Amino acid sequence: MGPTEILILLLATAGPTKAAIVYLGLTKHADAKFKRQLAFRSAGIAAVLCILFALLGAGILSTLKISVEALLIAGGAILFVFALNMVIGEEKAEAESSEPPEPSLDWAAFPLAMPLMASPQGLVAIVAIEATSQTFADSMVLVGLILVVAVINVVFMLGADRIFSKIPPAFLKVIMRIAGLLLCGLAVQIMIYGFDGLGLIPNEAIELHG
Repeated sequence: MGPTEILILLLATAGPTKAAIVYLGLTKHADAKFKRQLAFRSAGIAAVLCILFALLGAGILSTLKISVEALLIAGGAILFVFALNMVIGEEKAEAESSEPPEPSLDWAAFPLAMPLMASPQGLVAIVAIEATSQTFADSMVLVGLILVVAVINVVFMLGADRIFSKIPPAFLKVIMRIAGLLLCGLAVQIMIYGFDGLGLIPNEAIELHG
């Protein structure tokens, strides 16, 4: 797999699209300084996680006797809980209190860095790519591409305000609900991949939906 193909795969699995929408919703009451801090910190944490998995992921999973399938199922479950809260949690919060949540840099680690940018499928893809690397140079190319994606993530999040500036608040809520629903579907699909890898899904069901 060449650098271009790897970059496309990383953008699809560890890129900014889902994170930017969530970032915009979380920071709608925050000032510019906090937004910059959150964007840089979340992208940085995600990059560190991805690089650790690129260099040590296969060894860590092997040492702890954790299969790739288990990582997919666990990551999908975490993403599903978060996504479900996006769909139904905001209305519950508004009913309990009219005050918006206090901006917190803790959002950088969860949910922005993990599981939205350093996503379960992204980490699995990184481990798989590293497993096919034949030289140290190949590993360094992968690390370099992860850093490129981190820069793209920061730029995309910092530009989210301008991208969505013309969108009314009510429509933004609809976008957040739709994004949450799609993330729920993605989370279930990730878990299906894990169950399929463990042989727990009948071949007939795979062929029916193939």
